[in-house]
Amino acid sequence: MSLPRPRFHLAPARNWMNDPNGLVFTGDRWHAFFQFNPEGNDWGNMSWGHASSPDLLHWDEHPVALRHRPGEQIYSGSIVAGDDGTLSAFYTSAYDRGIQAQSRATSVDDGFSWTMDAANPVIDRGSADFRDPKVVRVPGGGWLMLAVEAVERRVVFYASDDLSTWRETGSFGPLGPEGVVWECPDLVRLPVEGTTERVWVLLLSTNPVGDDADPAGSAMHYVVGDLVDGVFHSPDGDLRPLDHGRDCYAGVTFDSAPGGSAMMLAWMGNWRYARVVPSSPWRGAMSLPRTLGLRRIGDALHLVQGPVLPPSDELDASAPRIAPHAVIDVRWDPAAAGTVRLRLHGDDDATVEVVHDPAARTLSVSRTGRAADALHPDFAGMRSAPLADPATGALTVVIDGPLLEVFADDGLTVLSHLVTLGAGPVSVSASAATSVVPAVRVGAVRIGAPAGTAQEGPAAPAAA
Repeated sequence: MSLPRPRFHLAPARNWMNDPNGLVFTGDRWHAFFQFNPEGNDWGNMSWGHASSPDLLHWDEHPVALRHRPGEQIYSGSIVAGDDGTLSAFYTSAYDRGIQAQSRATSVDDGFSWTMDAANPVIDRGSADFRDPKVVRVPGGGWLMLAVEAVERRVVFYASDDLSTWRETGSFGPLGPEGVVWECPDLVRLPVEGTTERVWVLLLSTNPVGDDADPAGSAMHYVVGDLVDGVFHSPDGDLRPLDHGRDCYAGVTFDSAPGGSAMMLAWMGNWRYARVVPSSPWRGAMSLPRTLGLRRIGDALHLVQGPVLPPSDELDASAPRIAPHAVIDVRWDPAAAGTVRLRLHGDDDATVEVVHDPAARTLSVSRTGRAADALHPDFAGMRSAPLADPATGALTVVIDGPLLEVFADDGLTVLSHLVTLGAGPVSVSASAATSVVPAVRVGAVRIGAPAGTAQEGPAAPAAA
């Protein structure tokens, strides 16, 4: 089977996509640059693709922004907007000679053309695994760059007053499980719900490596801490899961988002099986954009994610089957219902089941069927997450072709998965352990099929 292309998630019309790179709001549009192979739908020839959107749901694809060159691939990085509107892209130059270093390019036309810095690379440690620069503004002025020494499991920090000259300020790590590399760091200052407080949070992605690599594959994490003298510190010393699903990686936030919001976009993929996902001529897609915040529970701060949801029209609840592009809301009284199950059944025997178990305090997603079994030995199966508040009887489930995102605990618990339900109608049913019937609202998404051709420039600007 070939998986259908999503309608309201960012996905290329053709070829391979993975990590989001430069994410920036400029010219009244959201611009997303991303790892892209302009020559096929397998990983390779790494370059920066480019798309933009007025609302984070309708995406226009543009020509390749930064193209690989002989002896140099363009790996992940970030973009920041200067006060004069100039965009500065910082990316990893992955040289064929085995060195990874950080380089810069600038744009004065909202990212449609770029000039490479004559001084590239601007930071070179002589390292084979030094990558993924994320540049952020520092309160009070100046800039901070985060990049990883991936194998060492360290985030290295550099400060600058002009985006040209950088000085190393220190590092964070290693911590957490061994047998992984760290990738795609981000540093965001998030609001704490119900207060005026803002707290620094470090985002990290980890990918298992080695002969006995964890079959769970790649994943995203976060650490709550503080920024002192240009270096992140955390008293916790723990990497906490950002998303408990199998397919959320390399997420970073937009620079210059309206209102100073922390808007994150992530790749919905897992390096355990990303290269064999059966889709053509495209391969790879992004998550729904998510606004990040913090909620205090007891003495701890927990990450909260609020998705940007597409507009939808409520369907007849008696309709047994829906198109595979929908928003599903499930509501119930957990004290009366007990365990609640939401079942999605697609082509052939393809099935996804979401189970909310208040007694075990868990939320789980399972994907089963012959298509799931055939995709990869580690694809089918169940993934479970702890519930912070099992008394909250509510789920929001978003399905967009092969992409499934489940939000519970009012944004505290999230599971994101690729699924193999197919391109045909999907049946939806919900049941409870007792006679209580959960209320299920299914909304048909009002976004048409994505365009299949690249455009030379942005559509007419609109308010985001």
